[in-house]
Amino acid sequence: MKLLGLGDNVMDAYLFRGELYPGGNAANVAVLAKRAGAEKSGYIGVLATDAAGEHFRTVLQTENVDISRLRRGVGRTACNYITLDDQGDRAFSGNNGQETVQNLYRPIITSADRMYAAAFDVVHSSIHSGLDDALPALSHCADLSMDFSSDGFTHDNVARLAPLLRFAFFSAGERSEEQAMEFASFAAECGVPEVIFTMGLRGACGISHGKKWHVPATPVDAVDALGAGDGFIAAFLRAFYDNGADAAAAAADASGFAAKCCLHHGAMGHPIAIAESGLFPETEEIGT
Repeated sequence: MKLLGLGDNVMDAYLFRGELYPGGNAANVAVLAKRAGAEKSGYIGVLATDAAGEHFRTVLQTENVDISRLRRGVGRTACNYITLDDQGDRAFSGNNGQETVQNLYRPIITSADRMYAAAFDVVHSSIHSGLDDALPALSHCADLSMDFSSDGFTHDNVARLAPLLRFAFFSAGERSEEQAMEFASFAAECGVPEVIFTMGLRGACGISHGKKWHVPATPVDAVDALGAGDGFIAAFLRAFYDNGADAAAAAADASGFAAKCCLHHGAMGHPIAIAESGLFPETEEIGT
């Protein structure tokens, strides 16, 4: 199975630890798919040229993610501020503003990018990557997967993108399983063959070609659940292509992999000290 991550990346700042961790859905899924056993993983996105961006680039290489189509932009890396509750669940408490490379630039998807994408089974992106306009052409190159997160989906945008997608991932957040399945049914009716809702400790549910399924969460003493959802997506996609397209079995595999992602800080590990990143001058207010 070969997966291409397309779009967002960010540094997650654990201010209470004095560390930055590489993150962002598209980048996370590319890295975690390779860890989950994908034959090949690639990433297209824009990294900054600062110390944090260079660290991110090195991490992708270390994780054996192909970055031959990676873009670099002069400027500073986008950063989210992260706090954790007693259960290890994440909470975002701000960011370092709009003057970042990831916010100022978007990759223009070229014919060379599409030729590159055609060598993969699936291209995965996120609704927050802002690359919807590139999806129609990419849909002719490989299967498309989209993460709508818990705050990025509406009836309108799902209906608009559904004809292009093979996979639509959602996070239920505070929604009940009944509410999640109601929206999953809507997405399926719009034409998405594989609809998946992750529900944290309640497991995951979905609809595969009209058939509903549910899998429980794998118990774990979580250190940090930040990368669990992205880990689930990565492992689900790897297993789905390798097991003959059995969504429920893929979700069961993904549940175990996602649990392991909760055993370390950051979505993929590889921290860099905030002091070494150059992102936050001593005079800059970065929260508490």
